Amino acid sequence: MFHHLLEDPKFWILVCFIVFVILMIKPFRKIMLGGLDNKIEEIKNNINLSLKSFRSAEKQLEESMDKTKDLDLKIKDIIVNAKSQSEMLSKSIIEKTNALIKSKEKNSLERIRQIEISAVQEIKSQASLKLNKILIDYFEKMPLENKKVILNKKVSSLDSFI
Repeated sequence: MFHHLLEDPKFWILVCFIVFVILMIKPFRKIMLGGLDNKIEEIKNNINLSLKSFRSAEKQLEESMDKTKDLDLKIKDIIVNAKSQSEMLSKSIIEKTNALIKSKEKNSLERIRQIEISAVQEIKSQASLKLNKILIDYFEKMPLENKKVILNKKVSSLDSFI
């Protein structure tokens, strides 16, 4: 019976196939495991690179947050300084404006006083001219005898004065 198997081509095909499979398992296994090992190593490297990138991104985020805080502080300082300077500038402008107003007021009061003096002098001058005209008209209309009496009185009063 065993002899009959040795002559059967199917038997030899089966034996060849089994030997082939046995011989191919080891190299195929190395190829498969090597490929898987390579794939595992590649995945590990990718994970490590991703972790490094993530840590780098975290670090950059922290640095950016610190810079943002620094900028916020600088902005607050700028605003405080700007308010302080604007208040000082406003006070200075108000003081200068008040001084200018006082100066203008003083000048205006001086002008008013000068105008009053000028107006009083003008009124006195015009009154004097009018009075002189009235006196001249009065003396011209006055009888001659009355003129002589008035002139004599004035001359005598001047004599007593001298």
